[in-house]
Amino acid sequence: MFRTEDRSRERGERVVHMRLKIAAGVLLALAFLAPATSAVAQTRSTVLTETSCQATVYTDIRELVTVDLDTASDTEVRVLANQIMAAAVRDSLTTLPGRIQAGLDGTADDLRAFLKTGLRISWTTDLRIAANRTMPNAGDNVRAAAQVALDNGTIDALLTYLNHGLYIARALDAGSLKLFADIRELVTVDLDTASDTEVRVLANQIMAAAVRDSLTTLPGRIQAGLDGTADDLRAFLKTGLRISWTTDLRIAANRTMPNAGDNVRAAAQVALDNGTIDALLTYLNHGLYVARALDCVYQPAASA
Repeated sequence: MFRTEDRSRERGERVVHMRLKIAAGVLLALAFLAPATSAVAQTRSTVLTETSCQATVYTDIRELVTVDLDTASDTEVRVLANQIMAAAVRDSLTTLPGRIQAGLDGTADDLRAFLKTGLRISWTTDLRIAANRTMPNAGDNVRAAAQVALDNGTIDALLTYLNHGLYIARALDAGSLKLFADIRELVTVDLDTASDTEVRVLANQIMAAAVRDSLTTLPGRIQAGLDGTADDLRAFLKTGLRISWTTDLRIAANRTMPNAGDNVRAAAQVALDNGTIDALLTYLNHGLYVARALDCVYQPAASA
């Protein structure tokens, strides 16, 4: 599965998702520690308000700041301010649009000073407001995950909650959460040099993850390898594992589409068209839940 020549490419594919996965993993672990009062939590979480049904993907405004505010021209500073204004309005932030507009209406020096010192403060305040707004009438796991982000207070924690942890926690409250393991993270030995015992231990770890994720083909393929010779098992892990696992992730993604809303079907199709493990895992473990929020799949009927 993981030949030497593939490793650099694999490493590059994973960098894009690493920051999100690390932070999201922390929030998810804390969400699982929340009290599981099933009947009450699920009743509350499945009756979402119209506001909670709308998904907002909050912009990381730091990524817009591509100029040096100490040396940028006044024109570059104004262009940046307008870009931030557009993102703040799009994200329905509370205080930042007004603060940016005040800067644009003032002198270039005032605007530059705000972007250097006041922007982060105002934006953090708005992210805290947005996180607090997810808590009323929410389930236990949403409230717990929101509180963790608010207690942490950093921009990274707040963005991770708002763009990921919120939807995972809602799915957990609704009893619909299913997270798929990244089996690549289990492969901590060099399959070319590992002992037969190490290879069998790895195969059993992968088998456990595959069974836990209810994968379709991989458990049987792993068992066949365990029933065969050590060389056969090693060969499968080096070449066949990736193929079988990718097939199973495609099957899982396809299974989310029947009777789903437009956003779920569109997001699933993007992942399937991309076809990479990263794209499929990102959809199954994150994009699916955001798309369901966009589709309002837990919104009760008007008669209810």
